[in-house]
Amino acid sequence: MKYQDFTIDLRSAGSDRFEATVVAAPIRDTPRIFFSEPIEKKELETLLAAFDRPGSEIKKDRSLEMTSRRLGGQLYSALFQGELGDLFLQCRAAVPLDGRSGLRLRLKFRLGDTEAAYLAALPWEWMWDSKKGEFLATDLGTPVIRDLAIADHVAHRHGSLKVTPPLRILVVDAAPNGLHPLDLQREVERITAKLASLIEAGRVEILQISKVTVEELRDVLRKEGIHVLHFMGHGGYDAPSGFGAVFFFGRGEKQLQVSGEMLATYLKGFPSLRLVVLNACKSARYAGRLGASFNEGVASAILAHARVPAVVANQYSISDSDAITFSEIFYGRIAEGDDVEAALTEVRLRLKGQTPEWATPILFLTARDSKLFSMERAHGKRPTRTDCSTSQPAPVYLGVRSIVGWGGDMEARNDAVLDLTQYFDGRAIKEKPWWQEKVFPMLREFLRARLDERRPLLLDFAAHSSIAFAAGWLLEPKSGLDVRVRQRTGNEGEFEWSPNDGKHPEGILWLERADLEITPDAPDVALALSVSQPDVAEEVQEFIHREGCPIGRIIEAVVAPEPGGRSVLGGAHALRLAHDLFPRLRRRRPHERAGRVHIFCAAPNALTFYLGQLASALPGIVLYEYPFGAKDAYGRYQKSIELPPPGEVKTVPKGW
Repeated sequence: MKYQDFTIDLRSAGSDRFEATVVAAPIRDTPRIFFSEPIEKKELETLLAAFDRPGSEIKKDRSLEMTSRRLGGQLYSALFQGELGDLFLQCRAAVPLDGRSGLRLRLKFRLGDTEAAYLAALPWEWMWDSKKGEFLATDLGTPVIRDLAIADHVAHRHGSLKVTPPLRILVVDAAPNGLHPLDLQREVERITAKLASLIEAGRVEILQISKVTVEELRDVLRKEGIHVLHFMGHGGYDAPSGFGAVFFFGRGEKQLQVSGEMLATYLKGFPSLRLVVLNACKSARYAGRLGASFNEGVASAILAHARVPAVVANQYSISDSDAITFSEIFYGRIAEGDDVEAALTEVRLRLKGQTPEWATPILFLTARDSKLFSMERAHGKRPTRTDCSTSQPAPVYLGVRSIVGWGGDMEARNDAVLDLTQYFDGRAIKEKPWWQEKVFPMLREFLRARLDERRPLLLDFAAHSSIAFAAGWLLEPKSGLDVRVRQRTGNEGEFEWSPNDGKHPEGILWLERADLEITPDAPDVALALSVSQPDVAEEVQEFIHREGCPIGRIIEAVVAPEPGGRSVLGGAHALRLAHDLFPRLRRRRPHERAGRVHIFCAAPNALTFYLGQLASALPGIVLYEYPFGAKDAYGRYQKSIELPPPGEVKTVPKGW
């Protein structure tokens, strides 16, 4: 399956209210809604108690089937309301009905959220669409996965996540004496049987270790280059303390409780490790309170500390029989070449109607590319799917040059170059109207004439930030284009920045800055973007007072930890900065809804390009340039390009 993300950021908003914001979608928009508790906390506690018992008892409780539909309907209605619900339906309707495409619903949580324990404990995998009469998580077209915002940077450090065969799976039997016995040998046999043809073909290797200590597990990982760790055993979670753990053998074959943080420590330092499967009870639960250690959950600790891009774990207790069935179906689908979320969705689909445990296994995925395994089909029994093809079309290389003295080598490495330097004297445009009359029309014609929707696009900018922003506005994400940007730096050379290049820092993206109030009733707002240079807001404020612009407030955006020439690490970082900033631009006061956004940038062109891609949702944009290096430049901005162009502004049709 080829999935596109519909990513929703979930967080608390105080007073038992919650906020949901779309941060990524095939149709570019970022609606935000607020909702109250979809399931009352007392009822949620009752639900968790119903699952806080032996899995064999859960399996027999058929009343949970009706409960799942009722509560799942409440979750769906709470989340998919208003503009957010409309966008989800639009994106879902736009997915091709070819059996190979889908819309991946990615729910993003924050470990430091004050209500993390409540949000994470909700059974989101139960979301029930009453109109279609189905659970989203059992439809291959709408798999439901979870993501942790704190681990965004982790998955991308692997670069390509695909494995060069053989795929090496380590199956760990860690159930110590004294705990409920599990039929782990049967589970191993089922996994091996499903992968038998690939094992015979040399495409998969299974290694098994039994009665293992956590130290012995690390020794094997160090020696063998493992891609998948499949843990079979017991897990536990203490709700009052928020402490999660799994059990290993200790000294003298006695049981040893291993916290999530401790296990994550032993899994550190293995870049080959793509996936951890925790086939153990309650291994997905976590509390994530402010100031608390990440050892409050096993799966969350592995994601946050061990730098593993995908973890499958159980939210509740699970019966031994269904744990075995899960492994059999899951690895059977992996053997057929499925993405991890498609394999798990197939598990849910087949278990639904047989057991209420169908939604117990959940997937945490921090990687953007869910195709963790590049697996050929065994013995050529079926033709290779088109989305598994290794042949990739060559990119279209396009250069745009507007700054005299930069990008002199563009023609040698690009398919075509738009040279606008004839309109500029150094960085200064020769005639102010030419921004709108010549530069923007030529940029639009150049891009439209050379785009190929079947090929990736690499844009090579030696240009003003206004031009990079306008290019993003023209190539908005609805086009479906794969766009990368060549980023020039003053003294460190040039870099090809891709939104999937894996470069992303830890911690917050933007420093906390309140909006600067200028004129309360003015309809327009300004964005002062301090990324490569500090204190842009101060100069914007000086400019507004000097020119008398109808700007009521300034949105001050200062990159964390501080502005500078290397404050943006790469394309993935630039894209995340743009996505995180954009909701601030969308929040409009009633008198600002018809106003424009004035954008003042001191930022790399890649960031302004990605911001431009998001900007089609804004009512009107005015871009500005700064006279870098000029004497008495403080606060002296020049208006450059208006978007959409003044003569092309759409109005509501007469009689609408």
